[in-house]
Amino acid sequence: MNKLKYILSTLIIGLGAASCTDMLDDNVNPDKSHAITVDTGLPVVVFYAQQATYDHAEYYIYLSQCLTTTGKSAVGSYSYKSEWEFLTMNRHPQWRRHFYDIGTNVNTLIGNAEVAQSPNYTLIGRTVRLLSTQLAVDMFGDMPLTNAYKSNSPTYDTEATVYDWMFQEIESLLAAYENKEITECPTNLVIDAKQDRLYAGDLEKWKGLVYAIKARLLLRNIPNIDTSAAKCQEIIEAADAAIKQWRKGDLLYGAWFGNEPSYKFDGGTNEQNCVWSASQPIINSWESRKNLLDGAVPSKFFVVNCLGLNNVGTANEGKFAANSSNSFESYANDPRLPLLMIPRSGPETDKDVKVRYLENNIGVGTTLNKTDYFPNLYMGAYAGNNDCYNPIFTMEELYFIKAEATYWKGDKVGACALVKEATQYNIQRHLDFFQAYHGEGAEVYPGAATTTGVGVMTATSDVTAKDKWDAQVNAFMNNEEFYTLDRRGKKVVRVRPVTERGNERWFFEPNSFDLEALMTQKYIAMYMQPEQWTDMRRYHYSNKRNNYGIGAKNEIVYTALRRPYNLYAAYWIDGLTDTEKENLWVQRVPQDPDTEGKYNRSELERLGAFNNYKWLQKPLIWAQEPGVVTSLTAGSELPEGFVQ
Repeated sequence: MNKLKYILSTLIIGLGAASCTDMLDDNVNPDKSHAITVDTGLPVVVFYAQQATYDHAEYYIYLSQCLTTTGKSAVGSYSYKSEWEFLTMNRHPQWRRHFYDIGTNVNTLIGNAEVAQSPNYTLIGRTVRLLSTQLAVDMFGDMPLTNAYKSNSPTYDTEATVYDWMFQEIESLLAAYENKEITECPTNLVIDAKQDRLYAGDLEKWKGLVYAIKARLLLRNIPNIDTSAAKCQEIIEAADAAIKQWRKGDLLYGAWFGNEPSYKFDGGTNEQNCVWSASQPIINSWESRKNLLDGAVPSKFFVVNCLGLNNVGTANEGKFAANSSNSFESYANDPRLPLLMIPRSGPETDKDVKVRYLENNIGVGTTLNKTDYFPNLYMGAYAGNNDCYNPIFTMEELYFIKAEATYWKGDKVGACALVKEATQYNIQRHLDFFQAYHGEGAEVYPGAATTTGVGVMTATSDVTAKDKWDAQVNAFMNNEEFYTLDRRGKKVVRVRPVTERGNERWFFEPNSFDLEALMTQKYIAMYMQPEQWTDMRRYHYSNKRNNYGIGAKNEIVYTALRRPYNLYAAYWIDGLTDTEKENLWVQRVPQDPDTEGKYNRSELERLGAFNNYKWLQKPLIWAQEPGVVTSLTAGSELPEGFVQ
């Protein structure tokens, strides 16, 4: 594995004197982890923290019906983006990432930190392990915890047991971060940016991530377990604690984004490049899945129903400013569309259409059988360049967590205000990248796509480019029109309110604010983030077709959502009524079929998970029918005093 050692050693900022052999040991067994030492271990653990976030998001962006492909596979090696067959897939990198690359390496790091009497390393390692555990249990469900690492065939613990441990670990970590005998221990080794690419060893910033994970986990109570005012307040307080913590001290990313944990790449060779970028980095050729955004297509649900593509069903669909010659409306109601993707032309017979989409897994005919006819998805703050960043947790998510709890507490106006603020800054996040993409200090705004791709807004004799952009954002955020006066003093509308175009939805009207408005905006803000699919599962994929109403008012959350076409019939279609089909969605990913089928088949059989498609359909504890589960930790079998 000499290639891997080189990749990871060159990845870290200014690693300098650390050699390849210092970074990772040889590893000839793909089912064993890379061994590390205390001084070289932390860079690897932090790298894998962001990699784990990407691994989950890469699956979830398809499972949440945000992206699709031009194919309509019946059975394939990428079941999560096509037919949901899953059982013939080989490895899921998320399993390895948690148990091997993070789990074993963190255990080694903690052991070495104890020998070095440097508990600051231990705190960071435990925090990364907590994050990794949360990601893993919310993807796979039951998994080894209390007997992990004791054999190749450890027993599996229930989700409730894992959640019980996570909540206990959170409180233990928060107490440790408050303990100056630990944080200011005189034997603590110095941690700088060479070792900790996120925070350069700043434990106050790492403490914010613990609060954030706590808020995320508590949110799992909504809407199926506990929506009481007391539980909602607990969620709000956890989110507030994280927000406050990340806005203390020296701020890495400005007053609003504060110190959210974002892993910044430098660009260069393979893993030096951003995981979502067009360079498509992959660890050692097999240990991760490269992003395949060059073969991905935005879904109809994402582009039409969420972003509000203009002129759908007309000859002007997918064209820029097609309302009239005086208009400078963009492609969609939501100004983020050209910030998240680069509109581009289709075939010569219809080259004026710049934004195309597909229903999930429906496939295409011969006239549109090239991905190049669809928007280029290598754009936005996370994917636009090799030196972009991968956020491990965003400030927007904290605001949406708080907004959701506020909504369920009965304060719709307050929830609306939080969602509006988070959306405003999510727009700004991607605009900042767009402007940086065009050069340092460039004050440019997205306009009509050009033959070379990215287009910028141009000024006219009466309106600046910035005013045009501001008018689009104002129409989206405040449902206000923008107009000018002609030479006769007659009003000429240049940007219509969003209720008169696109999806005809103003998402930020306080008095009519609802779950659909809240969760649609969170869905967009969680683009390329793991929570996008988690939210859909929590809300039972609620849509008009399955008519699954949420809460006392039976609210439909994702109105236009629909199941993918061409699903694997034996699992998802055969013998089912239409109602059963519409309510049957993938709920989890099977435990890694290669390592677990090889070493731990008896445990999979005990769970009913071995080679069983019905395991895919079993909701996790926080996605059960309301009232079935009374607590995230109900039935926990966590041994008293257990320490991982």
